[in-house]
Amino acid sequence: MITQFDISEKNVQRWLVRPNRSMTWREAKFFVAGVAAASLSIGFYFLWLGYPLVLPFSGLEALAVAVAFYLVLESGEQTEVISVTERKVTIEKGRREPEISIEFDRTWANVSLKHSANRWYPSKLLIGSHGNYVEVGRFLSQGERLALAKMLINVIGKNR
Repeated sequence: MITQFDISEKNVQRWLVRPNRSMTWREAKFFVAGVAAASLSIGFYFLWLGYPLVLPFSGLEALAVAVAFYLVLESGEQTEVISVTERKVTIEKGRREPEISIEFDRTWANVSLKHSANRWYPSKLLIGSHGNYVEVGRFLSQGERLALAKMLINVIGKNR
C-alpha cells in the first residue's frame, strides 16, 4: 500500500509504503480465539470420551495457529518512508519507528527497477547513487512496485 504526502510549505514529497494486511490485530485475536476455542473444545470432548492424548495436541494446534498469526501480522508492520527534498532523498525503514535511515544526495540519486531473468521472481526497486543502492517496496505487488517506481522517477528525475 502506497500513500503519498505533499508537504508544500517545506517542499517535501513523502511516500509511506506498507504491506497490505487483510486483518487488523484485533480481528486476528478474535479469529485465533475462535480457532483455539474450537480446537480445545474438541480436545476436551475426546478427553471426556476417554482419549486423553487428544487434548495436548489440540493445545499445540491452537498454539501453532496463534504463533503463525503473530509472525504474519508482525511482518505486516514493516514501514518504509521515502522522503524527497530539494537536496536529499531519505529512506527510513522499520516496524513501529525508523530503525534504518539512509540518505542520498538528490543530484546523484537514481531510481532503478530491475527485472529478474526468471519470470516468476519479482522485480526489485532500487534507489541509490555511486554504487550504493537500497531496495524499497520488497513486499509490494508488481503493479504497486511499478507505480511507485514511476512516481519516484517523476520526482527524482533519473532512471538507470
